[in-house]
Amino acid sequence: MRISLSDEIIKEQKRFSSPTIAPQALALDGKQLWMSSRDLGFLYTVDVEQGKIVDEIDPPGVVWAAVATNGAMHVTIGKGLNDDRYVYRYAGKNGFTKLFACPDFAGSYLSFDGENLYLSQW
Repeated sequence: MRISLSDEIIKEQKRFSSPTIAPQALALDGKQLWMSSRDLGFLYTVDVEQGKIVDEIDPPGVVWAAVATNGAMHVTIGKGLNDDRYVYRYAGKNGFTKLFACPDFAGSYLSFDGENLYLSQW
């Protein structure tokens, strides 16, 4: 669903069914919608107008959160039997770069204010 936030009124702009099962992370980089599947373990780019998967990316674990950051995506990825969480940077052809472990190996959501990356935990 795409919504517009103007004058404190939320107005639905577009709605489509998820193109994958168990959608988890959701981010918009200004051009494309990014979505992960918790169960399948993929990160996708999605055509916003048609609601269809454009590209399927195989990350090094389950993508739990994603946020667009100045031409790249930052994601939290869970790895291993304990689902230890790390923050990665994804930059297209350069792939995934592990940046740091989340505190206590637990991190759920990301946001970005144009300068700082924020991580929250349950």
